[in-house]
Amino acid sequence: MFYIIGIGLTPKQITQEAKNAIDSCNNIYIDNYTNIFSQGKIEELEKIISKKITQLQRKELEQSLEYLREDSCLLVIGNAFSATTHYTLIEEAKNKNIKIKMIPGISVFSYVGISGLFEYKFGKTTSIVYPEKNYFPTSFYDTIKDNIDINAHTVCLLDIKTDQNRFMSFVEACEILEKIDANKTLSEKECVVLAGLGSENQTIKTFTFKDHKKIKAIDVYPQTLIICGKLNDFEKGAIDEFR
Repeated sequence: MFYIIGIGLTPKQITQEAKNAIDSCNNIYIDNYTNIFSQGKIEELEKIISKKITQLQRKELEQSLEYLREDSCLLVIGNAFSATTHYTLIEEAKNKNIKIKMIPGISVFSYVGISGLFEYKFGKTTSIVYPEKNYFPTSFYDTIKDNIDINAHTVCLLDIKTDQNRFMSFVEACEILEKIDANKTLSEKECVVLAGLGSENQTIKTFTFKDHKKIKAIDVYPQTLIICGKLNDFEKGAIDEFR
């Protein structure tokens, strides 16, 4: 059996089900590319599970796949079901005739309701990525616009480059969106930033998109930006608590 195990946003959020699965494995790996702990280190997790963990970067995770074998597991910070990278392993495991089991964990999606926004009013999730030379994607803006058109809120996951120790802030995300938002569709939209979820320094802040440059920087990561669709009276009062 090969396990893909969500371990939560901090080492202490690992579930008993996850620990039981890890106990049955000889080789323990962790995805050190797609997400980071909001608090705590891998060494802390090693103490909790009483096993050594091998860290995998992007090439090892997506290309070599040497870790995909029996009696092994891949630990995923957050939820094992959140990144498409982990779904491709299901097909790879089938090709190798390896049985696979996925165990969920606490993720940012477990926390969106803490903002006061109703969970059933969220539309499609998107990811805002850093533009690079000859590469300036805009598909995430289209997702936000589509959600606004149906009065839905949008969870925007912000880019993380662990190999560069670079983590996108909500201000950087807003600046990227501002360059794309030629018609000022987002200008008056209410936004909520969730930072360091699950940590002692967890921070939630509400602001109007046009005022993002006036908001004091939040030095807690990772950060998630929510762009609100149509708000009901309860939601308006709830997010105002974080303004």
